[in-house]
Amino acid sequence: MTDQVPEYARLQSLQALRGVAALLVMLYHTGTLYAVHTGQVLWQNAFRTGFAGVDVFFVLSGVVICCAHAEDIGRPQRALCFVVRRSFRLLPVYWLVVAMKVLKDGVSVPLATLLSAFLLVPVARPYITVAWTLSYELLFYALFLACILLPWKRVAALPLVALVVLPLLPLEGPADNPALQQAARFLFNGHWLEFAFGVLVYGLLRRFGAPSAAVSAMLAVAGVLAFGTAAAVGTRMSQSLIGQFGLSAHEVAELQGNVVLEQAVYCFGLPAAVAILGLIGLERHGRLRLPWQAELMWTGDISYSLYLTHGFVINSLLGVGSIRDWIVRQPLVLVVVWAAALLLASILHRAVEVPTLRLGGRISERLP
Repeated sequence: MTDQVPEYARLQSLQALRGVAALLVMLYHTGTLYAVHTGQVLWQNAFRTGFAGVDVFFVLSGVVICCAHAEDIGRPQRALCFVVRRSFRLLPVYWLVVAMKVLKDGVSVPLATLLSAFLLVPVARPYITVAWTLSYELLFYALFLACILLPWKRVAALPLVALVVLPLLPLEGPADNPALQQAARFLFNGHWLEFAFGVLVYGLLRRFGAPSAAVSAMLAVAGVLAFGTAAAVGTRMSQSLIGQFGLSAHEVAELQGNVVLEQAVYCFGLPAAVAILGLIGLERHGRLRLPWQAELMWTGDISYSLYLTHGFVINSLLGVGSIRDWIVRQPLVLVVVWAAALLLASILHRAVEVPTLRLGGRISERLP
């Protein structure tokens, strides 16, 4: 039995936004890794707000999972299909990247570190830097799986209420137990609201349909402008704080006191949800014209592989003394580093991601 995929599941706007989000995160890590390797701040910390790509990813995930699996809610017989499809989407490429890092490190990695990495246990310093976001993704999947397992349609979506409730419980673990403190930071985090924003976008589309073309255009413009304004203000505040306190490059990645960045859920997640609703509406009315659409669609296709591997590529190349010195003299050479990251992601997407996705699809189709 194949999935019943609603009409919003395969929109170009969502795929293009995946590409934009992955590029933003790559730029952010370029700045932080440049600071770590060179002791200098790259272009006045201009990429500091690139981490907001993660906020876009979380909202997109809320939309996409609902689009692909909303018809499975309240149907326990579809639970195994959901687990198979989501597992084959999330884990094979990630596990390969973990193995690549182990080989690169060339040292004995503690078993506890490897197990937490492979199982996506939320720890303070994950073995793969971006894996902390996958831990959130995995728990979101678990909540959605609970919706599928509940056989009563009227209350089957109740587990998703946790996405709103958890951020409202600012609980902290005991001061003498770092593990419980980390668990509390993970569970009672505002990022869950971003998944909720995505679920709300889907709910509005399902209940009322796509907004009119005019309303969609206004939503898209408002969301993009709000997102861009927050990014610009956050960057300026970041640069001001660097100058004011004379922070070293190594401290830039952990920059505190930036109100915009500390309220990213509202400054970036909420505008992203508004923009997504507008862009979907425009596409449904045939009014969406994206600049560099083909390139963004391609980047969206490889976005997951790019998200997982860009840090590996940037860190490896900046770790080579001659390349690092060349980049310090001429930072525009970073374009070559980004091209290498895109190339590796493209290869990984074709060689690993696509075949495993197809395999997961074939297995799920054979399930009852």
